[in-house]
Formats: sequence, C-alpha cells, structure tokens
Amino acid sequence: MKIRKIIDKHIHEIEFLKIARLEKKLISNISNRDILIFDRNIVEIGLIKKLLKKFPKRCIVIKGHEKIKNIYNYSSIIEKIIKLGVQRKTIIYSFGGGTLGDLSGFLASTILRGVEHVMIPTSLLAMVDSSIGGKTGINSKFGKNLIGTFYLPKKVFICSDFLKSLPKREIACGYAEIIKYSLIYSKQLHKLLIKRSNGDINKIIKLSIKSKLKYVSDFREKLKSKNSRAILNFGHTIGHAIENSNFYKGNLKHGEAISLGMILELKISSLLNYYPKRVDNLIEILKKYNLPVDYNKYVNRKTIPSLIKKITFDKKVVNEDINIVLIGKNGGFIKKISIRDLKSILNQIK
Repeated sequence: MKIRKIIDKHIHEIEFLKIARLEKKLISNISNRDILIFDRNIVEIGLIKKLLKKFPKRCIVIKGHEKIKNIYNYSSIIEKIIKLGVQRKTIIYSFGGGTLGDLSGFLASTILRGVEHVMIPTSLLAMVDSSIGGKTGINSKFGKNLIGTFYLPKKVFICSDFLKSLPKREIACGYAEIIKYSLIYSKQLHKLLIKRSNGDINKIIKLSIKSKLKYVSDFREKLKSKNSRAILNFGHTIGHAIENSNFYKGNLKHGEAISLGMILELKISSLLNYYPKRVDNLIEILKKYNLPVDYNKYVNRKTIPSLIKKITFDKKVVNEDINIVLIGKNGGFIKKISIRDLKSILNQIK
C-alpha cells in the first residue's frame, strides 16, 4: 500500500511493506555509490546484517539517541561521507529511529547541496512522526532542532515488523505522538487507542500518518490556517523545554517529555477555559500506554524560570510572545500568549 501527498509541489511517497518485500526492494535498488546509515541498536536484525555484509565500505553505524544531533557529529559524519565518495546520484539510506532520521535528512539536504534520501524508520515514533513531513535538523545548546532544513525524503518505507524487536519503552514513546494526533484531530484514532487492540498497530500507524499529512501540505507554518503545520507542536513547546533542560539524558526520552508537555499544555487549555473535558482523561490514556504523567520533578517553582528561558529560544516565539498550541472542543488551535503570562500560568498549575 502507498500513500502519496503533494507537499510544496513535491510528492511525499510512503510505502507499507513486510520485511521480505522490503529486503528484496532494497537489495535490488541500492548501488555501490549509495551511503547506508544504521542505528547500532538494529545491527542484529537479519536484513541489516545482509546489507552490512553486501555493502561493507558504504555503511556508517551510529548509536541513535538525542545527543547525536549536534553540529560536531554532523561535521564528523559529513566529512566521512565525502571521504567515502559521494556523487549527485548518491542516495542516502537511513535505518533507525527519529534522531538518526533527523540527522541523516540534514546530511542529505546539505551534502552537494542536496542528494536523495530514503528513510526506513525502525521505531514507532519515527514511523508515525519524524519520517513524515520533511523536517530535518540537529540541536543547538540553546534548544532542540534549531538548526535544520525542510527536505522531503524520496521515499519512506514503513515496515511494522521492525517493532517486534523494539523495547517497550520505545513503543511507549511512539504512542505519545499517536495520542497527540488523537487530541488535535483524529476521533477515529482516539477510539482505537481507547479500545487498545494489539492487532490494530498497522491501522494505528496509517491513521497517524494520515493525521500528520493533514497538517503538512506546505513547509511554512501558516498560523491562521486551521491546518497549520504549527498545530503539530501540541505538547512540544513545554516538552522540548523539559527535554533540553534535562540535557537529553537517557532518563527522559523525547516521547516521555512530550507526554508531560501534553498534560501541561492541556492544563493551560483548561485554565484558559478552552478545553471543556477532564484533563484526567488524557492522564488515564497516557498511563495506559506506559507514558509518564508526573511532571513535578521537571516543572516546579524552582525550575520554571529556567524552562521559560529555554522557551524564549523556541522557533514559535515572536517578540515577547509565543504561539502555543492549545486544545479546544474542536481539537488543536494556535494561541498567542506572552512569555510573562505563560510563566504566570505555569506557576498556577498544580
């Protein structure tokens, strides 16, 4: 099955494959001029072993985590790729989670002013979120994803068979983004999550991708549009600040930080009288999918000043205001709030 969507006059092509079909397609299409970038966590998977054996001189193996997304790793890897030999017809294939995909996409978009990128996401979070929409990037010491480009991969191959080898914690992180889609847009997805049928994972992935594609018809965040790409940032304004303040330590993963960010941003929606339901409904579903709900360690009167400082570097800040995504009775929408008011609201949350 394929999903095709026009984004800024480019085709975003996503194909769903079983592992055997994916292997056949990759083996027959990868050439000796291409570059393969793998997450070290997946090198014991049969398909990956075969690719490493067949193209030993064209492979780069990296341990995927948020700390790899920095200017130093970017510089080191791009020099390594140039040394291996790269042409305009070179394709970069990336196999791994969201952090490796973000970095690989940024590498592909900048080497030789852009070579083609084929993504094979192997984590749930990457399948439903970071591989969709064309965002690439690395982190600055001042904030997450502040250095990057919009650069659509040539293709994205989704193979849910990879999820069988994924730790439960990584699966939970993927569900954070899926739960986000269910709040900002998809009632059908919300019903599936409440039902919680393990046999529905492919349907959940497809509904999540279709939900995201609704908001990425172009690369610009048109704030007045009801389908603005910016709405996908629900949970991320505070979530990214928590993640960055924690220095991307392994004790708090991206999806876990977004889980906490969603609770806090939903509480802000409730305090401002936009969200008519119980915030506890979200907390219950986050717990059901093994996501953290206790934010007090990261957001309290002692930490709020430093979080606000992190938020001032957010891409959504305009002068002294931030465009934060809140939830109303009809889903996600953008609300401009002054940084000062946001600090005051956070101090009111219990």
